[in-house]
Amino acid sequence: MNNLILIYHIVLTVVLTIGLTGFYVIYMKNKQSKFLLLSMLFLIFILDNSTIFLSEFSENFYLLYENSTLLFVFLDFTYLGIVLLLRFILAEQFNDNFTQLEIGFSVFIPVSLGILSFFGPSHVAETAIYFCFFSALIYLSVRTYRHIKVRIIEDKTTSRIQALYIISIILLCILGIVESNFYYFVSESNVLLSIDALEYRFLSFDIIKLLVSIVGIRYLFNSFETLFNQKSAPEKIDTFCHEHGLTARQKDIIELVIAGCSNKEIGEQLHITEGTVKTHIYNIFKKVDVSNRNQIISKIMHQ
Repeated sequence: MNNLILIYHIVLTVVLTIGLTGFYVIYMKNKQSKFLLLSMLFLIFILDNSTIFLSEFSENFYLLYENSTLLFVFLDFTYLGIVLLLRFILAEQFNDNFTQLEIGFSVFIPVSLGILSFFGPSHVAETAIYFCFFSALIYLSVRTYRHIKVRIIEDKTTSRIQALYIISIILLCILGIVESNFYYFVSESNVLLSIDALEYRFLSFDIIKLLVSIVGIRYLFNSFETLFNQKSAPEKIDTFCHEHGLTARQKDIIELVIAGCSNKEIGEQLHITEGTVKTHIYNIFKKVDVSNRNQIISKIMHQ
């Protein structure tokens, strides 16, 4: 089992390092913040995986892991970092800004869990932390699904694969909650169970990291292809309209929007009323999940 864990750690670290480096290179090229956020997410995954690896294979680190409250707090903030980075990535990708309730929870829950970690029973604190972490991942997965479900009708194959991926993450998070309670039950009971090799790992979270890594590396390669295969503005508009299932009339309007025309000027050039132009623009925004002209221009020109 230890040999398998060692091989797994090496392979995953290599993959995560490729993701970290690749996304940072793309960020330095086009300065889009989502690539910096993805790079930071892969960095936190590396730190988390390395910490768990050291706790399993280093006797001295094992003693520190078992007796240091500060180390547990560090690990807890690692989970908080993962959740916040995923939420920021969601905000960037879908223009889905933080709600007031989310801001409140992002402060209240970490403070409460920190207090529990310092003053409460260790196993209770760990179980509460893992419950909040996996619950937050479920929440983010559901929120992501709400953004892509509109596209399932338009692009059945791709969107259904994305939906299946999100459902898999949700099921793994539920398994993670069960897993954390299982370890708590074992630690608090007299049940003798040989789980030493997996004592510090959650299989569900490891699978989640693998899935995120696979999807992330695929997105990384697609981003590199786009980065080094720049298209002209008309080609970008054609590709964008095809990907989002926009009509020929909607494409004409997008071209005029990018040219800087007002609704009145668009109506005059296309021989339609200004009200009809507004209706077309509203439908375009809804289809491509943006809320203003600048966002759709940025989405097209940076694709």
